[in-house]
Amino acid sequence: MQIDFFKICMVGVGGFLGASSRYIISEIVQSRFPASEFPYGTYFVNMIGCLLIGFLLALFAVKNWGNEELRLFIFVGILGGFTTFSTFANDSFLLFKEGEVLLGLANAGGQILLGLLFVWIGYSLVKMIF
Repeated sequence: MQIDFFKICMVGVGGFLGASSRYIISEIVQSRFPASEFPYGTYFVNMIGCLLIGFLLALFAVKNWGNEELRLFIFVGILGGFTTFSTFANDSFLLFKEGEVLLGLANAGGQILLGLLFVWIGYSLVKMIF
């Protein structure tokens, strides 16, 4: 296997941008709910990420937009760093651990169902526009 340093850099730079954006946006959203244990910041970031993934997936497919490096930069790098399954799982676990079963179920179930919905919405928007 030959390792392409440029592709690694594209993923790394995208990951930095995505993870930094996730942290900033998550902190801003969570600060709006200081008394709540519910992980609104993670929830919001994951839904926006799902919407963007659906939208961009369709844009790349419908318009045959972008090359392999751009796809790696956006999907693996930026969006891979922006959305986070491990934080989602940890937030849900902590809610269950603290006895907040309904909040844990709302977080886990809601992100899965709404995540799928937002991917579909993003994809459908491109199909309607183009």
